Amino acid sequence: MTPVIEQLQSLNRILVELARRQPFHGANFEEILQDILCTSARSLNVARVSLWFYSGDRQHIECVHLFQHSPQEFTAGMRLTASDYPRYFAALQEERTITAHDAWVDPRTQEFRQSYLEPLGITSLLDVPIWVEGVMIGILCYEHVGPPRQWTIAEEQFAASLADLVSLAVESRDRHRALKALEESEDRLATFFQATSEAVIIHEQGQILDVNAAAERLFGYTASELVGQSVLLLTHPESRSLILERIEQPLDVPFEALARTKRGETLIVEVQGKSILYRGRWARVLGVRDITQRKAAEQNAQLAAQRQQLLAEIALRIRQTLELPDILSTTVVEVRRYLLSDRVFIVSFEPRTEEIQIVAADMAPQWHTNLEALLHNVHYRSRLLTTPATLSCDQSEIADPQLQEVYEAYHIQSCLLIPIQHQPDGKCFLLGVHQCDRKREWQPYERAFLEQLAIQVAIALQQAALYQQLAALNANLEHQVAERTEQLQQKMRELEELNHLKDVFLHAVSHDLRTPVLGTLMVINHLLQTHSSETIPVPRSTLTCIQQSQQRQLHLIETLLHIHVDQQSLPSLAIAPTALAALVNETLTDLQPLLQKNKATVKLDIPPTLPLVPVDPMQLRRVYENLITNALKHNRPGLRITLTAEAQGDMVYCTVQDNGVGIRSDQRSRLFDLYYRGSESHHRTGIGLGLYLCRQIITAHGGEIGIEDNHPRGAIFWFRIPIARPT
Repeated sequence: MTPVIEQLQSLNRILVELARRQPFHGANFEEILQDILCTSARSLNVARVSLWFYSGDRQHIECVHLFQHSPQEFTAGMRLTASDYPRYFAALQEERTITAHDAWVDPRTQEFRQSYLEPLGITSLLDVPIWVEGVMIGILCYEHVGPPRQWTIAEEQFAASLADLVSLAVESRDRHRALKALEESEDRLATFFQATSEAVIIHEQGQILDVNAAAERLFGYTASELVGQSVLLLTHPESRSLILERIEQPLDVPFEALARTKRGETLIVEVQGKSILYRGRWARVLGVRDITQRKAAEQNAQLAAQRQQLLAEIALRIRQTLELPDILSTTVVEVRRYLLSDRVFIVSFEPRTEEIQIVAADMAPQWHTNLEALLHNVHYRSRLLTTPATLSCDQSEIADPQLQEVYEAYHIQSCLLIPIQHQPDGKCFLLGVHQCDRKREWQPYERAFLEQLAIQVAIALQQAALYQQLAALNANLEHQVAERTEQLQQKMRELEELNHLKDVFLHAVSHDLRTPVLGTLMVINHLLQTHSSETIPVPRSTLTCIQQSQQRQLHLIETLLHIHVDQQSLPSLAIAPTALAALVNETLTDLQPLLQKNKATVKLDIPPTLPLVPVDPMQLRRVYENLITNALKHNRPGLRITLTAEAQGDMVYCTVQDNGVGIRSDQRSRLFDLYYRGSESHHRTGIGLGLYLCRQIITAHGGEIGIEDNHPRGAIFWFRIPIARPT
């Protein structure tokens, strides 16, 4: 057994023993960390092992545990700042692992040389990041004292596995703290209930009492759809009996089950329950975590590990001898046994002399043939020597009729050819596999297995180190981890976007209700200021104005709710033939207090002879209100606004023009999008709802709306709507 394999097996045993020795729960968090540090220091034979966690602003890392092998003691408290060591902090963000064989000269760690490395005699560093839910929270650091040390792939993988154990301990501690907080008070439960990223379900004897937002996202139901329903609604039929058993006999230990979403998707979830006093009665609170992807990753890792174990065993048998015939003979026997194929052979080829021969073969008795004769067939030989990579084919795929005859003569139904790369300027080898009794579709994992085995055979032939294969496997693992990290980060971005939309909706209500409320308030204030008696005579026109303002306010609330329920559909309309000039005059009358406040003047250029237009008067008034208030809001006092309308064929063309600062060209394409505010609107109170509503209303009327290029001399908004046809 080679030293590399022995080291791998030894470190794996230590890792398994460490994982079994410490049950992961929050109560023994510090004990687990100290055990990991102490065990890893002995296993990797390093002088110091330390655990560092990021600060909240991620500009510092602080040492929470430092284990020194001699004397054996734990310390803490050291702090490193990103501004002092910028290259090191940048490397932590860009790389999965920092492997500094010579830390004094490595550009990522040489910043520590004078202040840290030289005084302590540290020459080599191995720093592994610690990830929790897609975020790097800290670093596990191994420090070697003595001559510079060449870290092996096995040691890097061992250190990465220990970092994963620390991640599990942190997650377990956080979950333990959350559950403990849940038990302390019902008020804190309510806060945790909505704040936690895990799905939480509260039920009484299987009837759902409440769910949090995370549960809504996980299962696709709203809280109103779930409250009052049985938890079996969220249960996959295969786990129905298990859930019923846990309802009848509740246990606080976590368990795994199959869940079903509203869309019918199946999830693997981890469920942990606790009895609580909820609203004066005992109920069960369930924490539900989606572990579907984790389980799939574990299964893939297990299958990959089994194949890697088999590959290692075969490679070990191949490399137990230095005799070339024994290596090749063992290879063909093991390959035929693994694939259950009919023929396996290895061909050697000398490029300088063009000499080619069969150097090893293993065939089923009923399919024994003269491979040397097959090899010297011109067509088949050309096929062999022009195979730069793995080649899979059967008779039906052969376009050359002469080569197809060769396949039929030698009963080759399917073949697989794998080059064995050896010395570029010396002898080369090729592994061939024949299936004779049937056509066979070679599976990707079979081809991958043979390609990896071919690498092992080449290593055995040239007595090279095993590091190339381990490096390739490690690179693939890093790619998978980076891919998974990107997926988790994408999900985090989606969650943040959902939270943003929720906040935006709340701001929308406060902003877009401000205009009708302000108008009503100014009318009432005017009445109170002009009359000092207890009884105030109110003209009917004033009451009508207040009534219309409140109706518009109610209509606006309904519109806001409609937008957030269904952003795709257009508003409903109450169409009536309408005189546009009268409608605009009424709108300006309602907006007069706001125009006076902003010292704005309005020029109206709408001919009274303009034909009637079939519109919803209230909705069209909203268009004018939004365009005018939008101009007032984004410009300084003293604005001049011009309103025009003219007939153009079967349409009425309307404009709202101001002499303000205008709108840049890079903002116009998104100006009518929902919640778009522009790059210079961070100090405004609006949130980009008004222009979106304008577009929806005009589109519902069968028209279109836009903005002309007039920057920086002001803005010109325009829209077209159809003219009413005469009855």
